[in-house]
Amino acid sequence: MNRRAIYVATSHDCAANLAGEAYLIKQDLEHILYLWVNDPCIVVGRFQNPYSECNLERMDAEGVQLVRRNSGGGAVYHDKGNLCFTLIGKKDSSTREENFALVLAGLKKLGIEAELSGRNDILSQGKKISGNAFQSTATKFCHHGTLLITSDLSVMANYLTPSSTKLASKAVKSVASRVGNLSEVKPDITTKEVEDALIEAFCDKYGPTDVTMIDFKKFAEAKADYRLFGDRNLILEKTPQFTHFVHHRFSWGECSLHIDVHKTKITKVRLFTDALDTSLPERITNNLEGLSYAKTALLKASDKCRDEDVLELLTYLIEQI
Repeated sequence: MNRRAIYVATSHDCAANLAGEAYLIKQDLEHILYLWVNDPCIVVGRFQNPYSECNLERMDAEGVQLVRRNSGGGAVYHDKGNLCFTLIGKKDSSTREENFALVLAGLKKLGIEAELSGRNDILSQGKKISGNAFQSTATKFCHHGTLLITSDLSVMANYLTPSSTKLASKAVKSVASRVGNLSEVKPDITTKEVEDALIEAFCDKYGPTDVTMIDFKKFAEAKADYRLFGDRNLILEKTPQFTHFVHHRFSWGECSLHIDVHKTKITKVRLFTDALDTSLPERITNNLEGLSYAKTALLKASDKCRDEDVLELLTYLIEQI
């Protein structure tokens, strides 16, 4: 029996492709290479806070999908100029070292010299062209990564740079890196060339293997798990509890506001102020606690608010979220 497989996704929906990856991890195979390309999206790590990693408002306005993966690591931007690869093997025999060696071998076939940097990155000519993350199940080791080929790096900061809001969280923060495309090293490179090189490197190592094209957006097992990766409400609900800190001088006085958020809701508000009106903290707390942590919820609250001092604070918060 052939104990290896190569899959190339025809879907460009990142949540569907990650659901497909989750399906492949469960398959009784010794070695799998899975290649996939996504429409514009931000993919956050398993324990990250999208509120602090992403500009969610701009993503919504420009149709950039928010996705959460099962592996750890930082937030990344994907588009069709980026090739994702996944290598799945047995937990007791697969290693990240052999996987990195396979990817480097594939790049070398294209005449591209690259090297590992730290535990998770691949560099070429001093720039990061690949970020990688890992996850394990009881029996499988999954290594997935990106290869920047012709990605539009100019828009990356539009979505990965958060607003000026100060957020404190137990979630994992992303680390900024100097990134570059493979096209800077080999100007005429195409995604198909990189796919073919990785497939050839996989076959060199594990033996000849047929390539299966698959659309995980239509694949029943992947469709069942789609919401685990692509449902916006579920992604935000899984965000670790965090606190939004606000410091501002209002017409009624200076204010430091601590807003605790859990499962998309404002759960607790603490206000420190030099305002002369001692009833103001309680009025602000009553207007904020229980609201969804979202611009739309604050807009609705401000429309109903008849307290001018509270309304001034709500108006400011709307600009910060």
